[in-house]
Amino acid sequence: MNIDEIINNRRSARNFTDKDVSEEQIKIIIQSASKAPSAKNRQPWKFYILNNFQKNHIADMLLEWDKNNKNEHSSAKGTAEQIILANKMILNYKNPYYLSLGCAIENMSLQAINLGLGSCILCDTLYIEKEIDNYLKISNHEQICGFIVGYPIYDYPQKQKKKYEDLLLN
Repeated sequence: MNIDEIINNRRSARNFTDKDVSEEQIKIIIQSASKAPSAKNRQPWKFYILNNFQKNHIADMLLEWDKNNKNEHSSAKGTAEQIILANKMILNYKNPYYLSLGCAIENMSLQAINLGLGSCILCDTLYIEKEIDNYLKISNHEQICGFIVGYPIYDYPQKQKKKYEDLLLN
């Protein structure tokens, strides 16, 4: 696939098959993050690869949070359901003093497409960031998002994207 095909085929996967994503594929996806731009090439990001038990435990934590916070307008329940369906989950962290993790995450997303996988960036994990960090014994890093990966089932139409003219301020 060339870069235009990869970019044009990128979409957030919501459903996944039960086919395993290999450790080699996860390694390739994470290594693609190191190719992203960062200030002075500091590459301030870190990743935590969750096993199936941990991934599902975090989904349960999100479901519990959702149950106890009915007045919040969040997609935590849907996020938890996506985590359960996904084959792998990676938590993305950065050193609190640096920016630019977004570039690394996008590289990971595009690499997933290149490998025939689907992915989705999940920010509802931030509702329970402290609980997740305590559970995983992580400190001194700021969680940015969750990143789920698997073999996608696209049972919904691709969303329409904005036109060039609509992206400009002038």
